[in-house]
Amino acid sequence: MDKKLLFAVFMSLATVWGFQYYFGNHAAVEEQPGMVTVGAPAATAVPGQPIKVPKTQDLYKPLLQDVDFIEQKAPSSATLTEIETDYCKLVFSNHGAVLVSLDFKEHIGKYGTPLRTVYSKGSYDGERAKGCFLLAFEHKTPYFYTLTDKRVSDNKIEITFQADHDHWIIDKIYTLYKDSYKIDVTIACKPKSHEAKPLHPRLFFPAPYVAEITDDTITEFVWNEQKQSIDKFDLAKTKDLAWYWNTPQAMIGADDKYFVHALVNDSNKFVQRAYTKEFDTKNLFSILEGPSTNTTQNWTLSFYFGPKLFDHFAPVDTRLEDLLSFGWLSALCKLLLKWLSFLYDYLGNFGWAIIVLTILLKLPFTPLSMYARKKLEEYQRFQPTINKIRLKYKHDVTMQHEELMKFHREHNISPTTQMVGCLPLLIQMPILFSLYRVLGNYLDLYQAPFVGWLTDLSSKDPYYVLPVLMGISMIWQQLSTPTTDEKQRVVMIFVTIVMTVVFAGFPAGLVLYWLVNNLLTIGEDYFRKLVFK
Repeated sequence: MDKKLLFAVFMSLATVWGFQYYFGNHAAVEEQPGMVTVGAPAATAVPGQPIKVPKTQDLYKPLLQDVDFIEQKAPSSATLTEIETDYCKLVFSNHGAVLVSLDFKEHIGKYGTPLRTVYSKGSYDGERAKGCFLLAFEHKTPYFYTLTDKRVSDNKIEITFQADHDHWIIDKIYTLYKDSYKIDVTIACKPKSHEAKPLHPRLFFPAPYVAEITDDTITEFVWNEQKQSIDKFDLAKTKDLAWYWNTPQAMIGADDKYFVHALVNDSNKFVQRAYTKEFDTKNLFSILEGPSTNTTQNWTLSFYFGPKLFDHFAPVDTRLEDLLSFGWLSALCKLLLKWLSFLYDYLGNFGWAIIVLTILLKLPFTPLSMYARKKLEEYQRFQPTINKIRLKYKHDVTMQHEELMKFHREHNISPTTQMVGCLPLLIQMPILFSLYRVLGNYLDLYQAPFVGWLTDLSSKDPYYVLPVLMGISMIWQQLSTPTTDEKQRVVMIFVTIVMTVVFAGFPAGLVLYWLVNNLLTIGEDYFRKLVFK
């Protein structure tokens, strides 16, 4: 077989492997923005930096991850309190005074119900510790509270749960903001007598988990005050690590593909240490450890429990915008995201928004694309003669080079012309990579329909219609491009088939973009040949 043909096949397969590497799961793990490898523990405690917690008691005492409840059996069935804001429906239980469900009214899942990130847990011991905003103590923890107050004002709703615990009155107050995804949790501890023993409180809250998203992954993150940015951590490497805080700017939490659960403010410096506990792959909890106290204390902690969307981050904490970093193409990704959202506001359909965005991205480069393809076709007409020169002087490289240069000068062409023909594709590659990041991780595209069978532009085409049409459009381009090397044409068609198979697993929105881009390229080619004969 021809060595050049073998080399071309090898390079084509390498290109396809590159697509799979970048767009596949490997890239999702290796290139997560802000991912930090935890190394040696810090010599001294620094806000926002991990510290290694030893196994024995000393300056940094062992992590408190377990909860010992006082009551073993529920005196009665749980009393549920339902609260609705502009964006959410929240349900609280007096068992643990915890949040048992959180539904996002604006974001509907594949079954026609709102997406949920917090789920009800059982009342038996094995499940009690999995309550969202569970307040635990070092020794005995009360589980049964009484709803004592509920207040509604213009922009917020406040509910109060109370428990009587070992000569202490414990109040847990939730403040829910109607126009944002902010939740304030106030912990108020008041001793009833001098017999009250010191309390050492902890607050548990879970990572977001959406049951219907099977490929969802959870990442833990903290705010690094030295770098003034968010650090993400591999869960497997944080088992024995804690983060020292004691600062109002404390931030720790977890995010998945679409949602965030995070502490964003600690105005009273409740959090002395923060760490995690993984019950199972669906239940990862952040634990906020407060100071020991024997006097009346009030601590208020602010949380963001909501979607990963710029518009909703801003009213609560702009630092969360770091979670929408898309790696080295972050600036381009964010720009495309803003354009896509702008077009959707006018068109009301993300499919049409992607089509219009493709046209807008294609238009500025149309003159360059037409010029490049024109020059490439001109060069292709001289290719047979160039090949003859190479064959004639194949044993004399110096003479071959001189004759080729002479031929190029006489016909006013350049050896780099073939590279010019690749420019349009090189320009499209960063856009393609950026759109992959955006379309696969943008909540508003989840379950976003286009036409007919396309009911979710964030997932693959279920019937592979778009990938097949994309493959046909690529072959059409190859067949309409003049070439004197039939082996090269065969290789390119082979690459097209392989890329079609690869694209079949990509988000339908991305395949739609590439299909429309190919059709525009074909259209501009016919226009150029018709107008500039």
